[in-house]
Amino acid sequence: MDTNASNFFSCRITRVRHGAILTEVSLATPGGQALVSVVTSESFERMVLSEGAGVMALVKPAEVLVGKDGVRPRLSARNSFAGTVASIRGDGVAVEVTGRLDGGPPMCALITARSLESLAIRVDDAVCFFFKAFNVILSAE
Repeated sequence: MDTNASNFFSCRITRVRHGAILTEVSLATPGGQALVSVVTSESFERMVLSEGAGVMALVKPAEVLVGKDGVRPRLSARNSFAGTVASIRGDGVAVEVTGRLDGGPPMCALITARSLESLAIRVDDAVCFFFKAFNVILSAE
């Protein structure tokens, strides 16, 4: 698969909740991590997906938020993963924070340099990565 999304999760569909306009898709990775995606019902049907089917879940780095201090705040973002910062790369305006998820794939987030500074994020810090279910793109395997 060729895409510009840096964050990939190989998943199985564990639950589907259909609505007239949108469909909520619950997913599980081989490592046991749970994700949720919300897609249009039309696209879900077009991809011919069902419970048990394999999919790739993709999230663009600009859609990923980073939190620190070991607290998972109550947010509207359905997807939350604990991890450790592996690398930080920036240009003075934007910063790419790459982390290792606990029991999962690498995660990349793009944040502003000001956010990095205000959170005082450093390599090896424990962080949480967050993203909304609406930001999870599904691709049929």
